[in-house]
Amino acid sequence: MTMKLGKILSLSGAIAVFSTTVPAMAVPAQIFTPYLQEIKENLPPGYAIRLPEDIRLSEIASPDLFNKLIVRVFPTNTPRGMTVGLFTCKTSNLPCLVGTFSVDSEKSYSGLREFYKIKAEGEEVSLSPTVKGYFMKGSNNKPKIPFSTLTWRQDGMIHSLTFPTTERENIIWMGSSMVNQRSPIRSPRRRVSSIQIG
Repeated sequence: MTMKLGKILSLSGAIAVFSTTVPAMAVPAQIFTPYLQEIKENLPPGYAIRLPEDIRLSEIASPDLFNKLIVRVFPTNTPRGMTVGLFTCKTSNLPCLVGTFSVDSEKSYSGLREFYKIKAEGEEVSLSPTVKGYFMKGSNNKPKIPFSTLTWRQDGMIHSLTFPTTERENIIWMGSSMVNQRSPIRSPRRRVSSIQIG
């Protein structure tokens, strides 16, 4: 899940940070639009993922790179789940990961173990009047990493997002936006062919 990110790129510079108010019934940011079908097709049956209405970052290598963020989709089978990652490059000798959005089933042993670890060691935050999340700094991990994770339970899923620790307020804003999304992105229903006998 998010704690397996490994080495990451330290980001610097600045882009505009907009209003901190989270509108109700948000929809995913436009950066995800070309990838929505790929995301749906890679979700395990019965799974749902939420994405924020904006990607909000206070630190990035260059303001121009914000408009060049690359979306990549990573389905997993063991355990089943999916991660949507944001990168600043397609290939590079240096890590260029900006952040990730992940989903696991509430029935996943590894997903629950990670969730309860963050709940026990992290900070409780309110993402909506009915949904509480748990925020853990990367510095609390062993080994320490410069990424922090916000996680919560919703839709029968465990949702998580992981971004640089310096982005605490934006991580919580994006999490709240995801919680308040109009509806999650769901895997398409698999067609079952009927067999006639006789």
